Amino acid sequence: MAAGLGPLVAGRWRFAAHLGIASADRPMLAASTGSRDPVEQIARAAARGFAGISDNNLRARDSVTQQRMGAALRDHGLGMGTFTFQAVGTETPFYWGMPVADMNATLAGALAAADHVGGGCINAILLDAGTSMLEQRARAAHNLARAAEIAFAAGFRLALESVSRKRMPNILIDGGEDVAELVHASGSPHLGLILDSCHCHCSGDDMAALVRAHADCLAAVQIADMPGRVEPGAGEIDFVPMMAALADIGWRGLIEAEFDPLHSGLEGEGDALAALVRLG
Repeated sequence: MAAGLGPLVAGRWRFAAHLGIASADRPMLAASTGSRDPVEQIARAAARGFAGISDNNLRARDSVTQQRMGAALRDHGLGMGTFTFQAVGTETPFYWGMPVADMNATLAGALAAADHVGGGCINAILLDAGTSMLEQRARAAHNLARAAEIAFAAGFRLALESVSRKRMPNILIDGGEDVAELVHASGSPHLGLILDSCHCHCSGDDMAALVRAHADCLAAVQIADMPGRVEPGAGEIDFVPMMAALADIGWRGLIEAEFDPLHSGLEGEGDALAALVRLG
């Protein structure tokens, strides 16, 4: 392991490094890159064998930075994974279960960001607006279907993430099966499902079973061990059944490493990369 940089993660699975989960100031490869610049992060991810990146903060970056990121992704042959429909902590919460007057205008910023970086899956999270649960679910299914069709026409994917109420108290639906049911209820073949091992664990879901049951709409896979949203093997989640399920369905999409290394610095980063290699 050279200078604590960690092993190359290229192998059976196409892993994606994150450019910051809750904050752009904490990208996954900060220690070895020595910079928060997303273009330098992309270069480092490519050098360590990652197949792509994800970025919860993409919407908060200016258009010039997004375009620079797109050029870097193309130059290094990396794919763009998920990015949140709303930038983390910077926008007024959006409620899919409430009336939307102009869906094209609503999606404009997300679609522009996807266009600038050359792809990506727009990650939608269903927040509770405090009105009737049944009405919100029905309206959300309708709104998400409309949005998914608009995104598809533009060449991109919209997907709904299954989020645990233990991690995000203000969500509308807690549980992978219920979220998948809403995805199917939308009637849109272009609306996807995002599964995250952290949220599945906190919701008491069997992620391997969800992967097999909903392979037809699975749009993105995110992994983190718990507690602490750390690298696989540093917590209590058994990743063997989950990875076996992905193999069984022939998953060839990105597997987004949505965790922060348990330990700081180069050593912690190297341990995190080694954990991904051990997944196969």
